[in-house]
Amino acid sequence: MEIKNENWKREIVDAFVSCISLTTGPVPYNNPNNELEAFLSVIWEKSMKAFDIPREVQVVVDAKNTVFINVGTPSFVSFEGADEEELEGMKLPFKCWIHTHPFGQAYFSGTDWKTLNTWKPMLANAIVLGDNEYWAYDVKREIVKQVKYGLLQSPKIEEE
Repeated sequence: MEIKNENWKREIVDAFVSCISLTTGPVPYNNPNNELEAFLSVIWEKSMKAFDIPREVQVVVDAKNTVFINVGTPSFVSFEGADEEELEGMKLPFKCWIHTHPFGQAYFSGTDWKTLNTWKPMLANAIVLGDNEYWAYDVKREIVKQVKYGLLQSPKIEEE
């Protein structure tokens, strides 16, 4: 794997710190506000451009608001094989598990559902990012907010 942006993790952490500092109260992972969406946009951008090819990136926000970040292949990411130092201090329960689908669609794959079902007792929210869309899932209530976004321009209307 070739890393094109050596600061990719730092940029994700900086975006998270900005999100936390601009959000009053707890971060609304199950109903993202503008600050959280800005953070999610940074994760998506790193997933698409920080490496030789688009790759899945995952971010876990633990109980202490510490972020743990990892990168995988274009279709899979996990913390398996991560350095123990990278995971040291991770505190349960997790506030949110965020990951990207660089091939474009936001949805929970079969592998994602296995992860969600395994971590359900210790995970409050999960977000999957696709191209101009995301799903924000409240794990306990089993409610998902599906968002698609993009530019919308008015067509030219001929005057009579």
